[in-house]
Amino acid sequence: MNIMREEVPIRSFSVSAYLCIRDDDGGKILLLERTSQYLNRTWQEISGLIEPRETAWEAALREIKEETGLTPYRFYSADFVERFYESGQNVINLVPVFVGYVHDDAQVHLSEEHSDYMWVRSGAALEHLQFSQQKEATIHVQRTFLDNEPSEYLRINFEAVP
Repeated sequence: MNIMREEVPIRSFSVSAYLCIRDDDGGKILLLERTSQYLNRTWQEISGLIEPRETAWEAALREIKEETGLTPYRFYSADFVERFYESGQNVINLVPVFVGYVHDDAQVHLSEEHSDYMWVRSGAALEHLQFSQQKEATIHVQRTFLDNEPSEYLRINFEAVP
C-alpha cells in the first residue's frame, strides 16, 4: 500500500538581528517591545522579512536601521539559525541570525512597530523572551559575541548606509 503524505515545506524568508554593546561586565543586548497585532506586547530582538533582490545580511542591516535608526560599527553572521514551525502556513521557518555592535552612547529611535526598548544582560533578556529559539540564540550571542571576540571569518564588511 502506497500512502501519499503531504510534506511540510522548509522556508527561509526572514532574518533576526541582535544589537550589542560590549562592556567590562560582558555586554548588553537590545530588546524591543512589539506594538502590532502579531506578537503584540512581546519583547524580541530585531527581525523582519527579506525583500526581493536582498541578501539575508542586507535585510538584517536594513531592519536594524528601520527599527532602531542605528548602524552597527561591526557586523557578523552569528553562525546560528533559528528554526520553528509556523502552523498558520504549515512551514518550518529557518531564520539566519546576525549580530551588530554599537557604541554605548547609541541613541535608539524606534519605528512604529515597537513601543519600547531596553538594553539588558543576556540573563535578563531570557526572562523577557517568549520562544526557545530566541533564548538559545541569545545564549549563543552572549557566549560567542560578548564573552569572547568573534571569529573574523564571521564578519561581514559593508558600506554604512547614511
